[in-house]
Amino acid sequence: MIRSILRWMRQQSRRIHVRVILFAVLNMAALAVAALVGPLIPEGVGDMIGAGAVDTILQIIATSMLAVVTFSLTIMVTGFSRAEGQWTPRSHILLREDTLTHSVLATFLGAYLYALIAIILRAADVFGESELVVLFFTTLLVVAAIIVSIIRWILHLEGFGSLTLTARQLEARAAEAVREAALYPAQGARPFTADVSLPQKGTDIRAKRAGYVQQIFEEALQHEARALGAEIYVLVPVGRYVMRGDVLARVAGETAPGKEVAGRIRTAIPVDDVRSFAMDPVFCVTVLAEVATRALSPGVNDPGTAIDVVHRLSHVIGEARVAPRLDAPEHDRVWIEPVSADALFEASFDPIARSAGDALEVHLALSRALADIARVGDGPLREAAERAAEAHRARVPSQLVHGPDLGRFMAARRRG
Repeated sequence: MIRSILRWMRQQSRRIHVRVILFAVLNMAALAVAALVGPLIPEGVGDMIGAGAVDTILQIIATSMLAVVTFSLTIMVTGFSRAEGQWTPRSHILLREDTLTHSVLATFLGAYLYALIAIILRAADVFGESELVVLFFTTLLVVAAIIVSIIRWILHLEGFGSLTLTARQLEARAAEAVREAALYPAQGARPFTADVSLPQKGTDIRAKRAGYVQQIFEEALQHEARALGAEIYVLVPVGRYVMRGDVLARVAGETAPGKEVAGRIRTAIPVDDVRSFAMDPVFCVTVLAEVATRALSPGVNDPGTAIDVVHRLSHVIGEARVAPRLDAPEHDRVWIEPVSADALFEASFDPIARSAGDALEVHLALSRALADIARVGDGPLREAAERAAEAHRARVPSQLVHGPDLGRFMAARRRG
C-alpha cells in the first residue's frame, strides 16, 4: 500500500489548497513557538535589537500581502485562460498543478494570515517583551520567504501560460507517464491481454456514475483480492469513458465480495468527469498533439508550432523504449490491460497527420520523427512506429507525392 499512498500524496501535493493550508499551519506553529520560547529570553534583549519594530513590519505584511494575493490570483486565472484559448482547453488541468505557482501563492497567503494573527495576539497582550524577540526573528524569516517568493514569481511570470512553458510542462508530464507505463506495462499487475480468458463466473463491480477512469490503485486491489482469496480483472483501462452501471472489474473467486468490499474495489478505480494526467499516458500525448492540431487549423496556420510539437512527441514516445521490469508480477492477483504502443501513435501522430493537409514541412517532420522512433526503439515500439509510418504515407496528399516536392519528401524518408 505504500506505493499507492505515496502516489496519492504526490497528487494531493499538486493541489493549491494543500500547500496553502500547510504553509498557514507552519506560520501558526511559528507563532506558538514564539509564545513558548519567549520566557527563556533574557530581559533587555528586545531593546538591544530593536524588536519593537515588529509591529510596523506586521502591519506592512498584512496590508500588502492581501493585495499581492489578489493580484497573483488574477494573473494565474489570466494565464489559464490564455493557455486554454490559444493552445488547448485541456492544458489548464496541468497548469492548475503547477507547484511553483502553488508555493508562491501559499507563501503570500500564509504570510498574510501570519501577520494578521500576530497583530491580533499583540493587541491581546499575548506577546510580552521577551516573546517579542522571538516574534521579531520569526517575522524576519517570513519576510525573507516573501522576498524569495516574489523573485521566483517574477521569473515564472515571464513564460506563464505561454506556448513554450505550456508545451514544456505537457512534454515533461507525458514523458513521465509513458516511461512509467513502459517500466510497469500493467502497473505491476498481470497483463490483461487479448489472449487472457476472462472467467465467466464472478462478481461484477459496476460504476456508480458516468465518467472517465482516472487511474487504478493496483495495491488496493491486490489487498482486497488477497483478503478474498480471489483474482480481480480490471475490464476498463485508464482513460476509458464508462456509463453508470458499466462493469469496471470482475472478482473471480470462491468468496463473493460484500457491499463494503465492493465499495473499496470501486474506490480503487476512481471515475470522474475529466481525465487525469496521473496514470494516463494516452491522454498526455493527446493533449500535447492538440497543441499541434490547433496550430494547423486554418484560423491559426502555424506549422512551426506543429513541427515543434512533433519533435516533443518523438521524445515522449521514445521514452517507451526503456526495458520493462518483467520479474514476477508484484500484484499477482490483479489483471490490468497494459498501454499499447499503437495507442500512443494513434493519439498523437495520427491527428497531426490528418490536420497537416498539404503542409509539406509538417509531413517531413512526421516522417523523420517516426523514423527516429523506429530506429531507437525495439520490439513492439519499433513495430508500432513502422505501422504508424505506413499509415502516414497513406495520408500524404497526392499533390505532394506526385508534385515537385516529391524529391525532398522521399529524400527525407531515405535519411530517416
